[in-house]
Amino acid sequence: MEVRRVRVESAARLHLGFIDLHGGIGRRFGSIGVALERPALILEARLADHLSWDGPDGARAGEFAERFYARYAPALRHARQAHIQVIEAIPPHQGLGSGTQLALAVGTALARLHGVETGPFEIAQLMERGRRSSIGIGAFQQGGFLLDGGRALSSDRPAPILIQHALPPDWLFVIVMPQAAPGLSGEQEKQAFIELPSPSEEMVGQLARLLLMQMLPAVVERDIVSFGAALTEIQRLVGDSFAPVQGGRYANDHSAKLIAELLAHGALGAGQSSWGPTVYGLVQGEAAARELEENIRNFSGPMVFYHSPAAGHGARIITT
Repeated sequence: MEVRRVRVESAARLHLGFIDLHGGIGRRFGSIGVALERPALILEARLADHLSWDGPDGARAGEFAERFYARYAPALRHARQAHIQVIEAIPPHQGLGSGTQLALAVGTALARLHGVETGPFEIAQLMERGRRSSIGIGAFQQGGFLLDGGRALSSDRPAPILIQHALPPDWLFVIVMPQAAPGLSGEQEKQAFIELPSPSEEMVGQLARLLLMQMLPAVVERDIVSFGAALTEIQRLVGDSFAPVQGGRYANDHSAKLIAELLAHGALGAGQSSWGPTVYGLVQGEAAARELEENIRNFSGPMVFYHSPAAGHGARIITT
């Protein structure tokens, strides 16, 4: 039966930090992250007379579609014959991984539509995503708490996912999106990593110890207090490593003050996702999430906030 329409639903992710920006033993980066239930990306691709797109972030979806067809068009029966509709988009350049989710959703939808055998890691490489972190790929593939093994210095393949583990459904992340300058992306992000000073091996060792001896056991033992403490300290150390290229521990003073507010009003852990400006606080239970939101409601400056559990699944793909 010919597939004529594909719907893909995937969700945002929080990037919780890098472990090894030194790269002295052959691999660099190594990312920690978590997939979220919301905000979500929803798009549909259907066979059409020509390639077209619409909806929020539709132009960027079209760019990813062009990449797909540049690679696969010669072998396709309906080359470049699809319409992509972005129904709901993850806010772009906010530190929530919108680009990777959109690239994977477009690539996956077109692959299903045209019967191309491929997977998330291959699509990510084609779309030039996952060059430093595979958390977005893991979120699309399987969800949950994620750890990747860093990218080999001798390879251009995305880092392998080493650990995927479900988080308890009552571990809620209060997401705060202040109206601030968008996080770095594209060439600016690339240049920032070029200029980023290499951290000391002692710093990398401290991060690895926090991950191995505190954060990961807390995930397995469902110990939210230890997890939150490790998360906050990892974010502090990683933020200090990025200070030379982002101007401070966090993306801006407003985000830094928001993180302090979250911790002061009950968050068990808090930090900035990727380049920000989105920040988050971790709490246990719906009542605690709503109380934290109420406590920061009157914090200076306009912002969007909501809460979400970790997604216990990867992207949903529906073919018609």
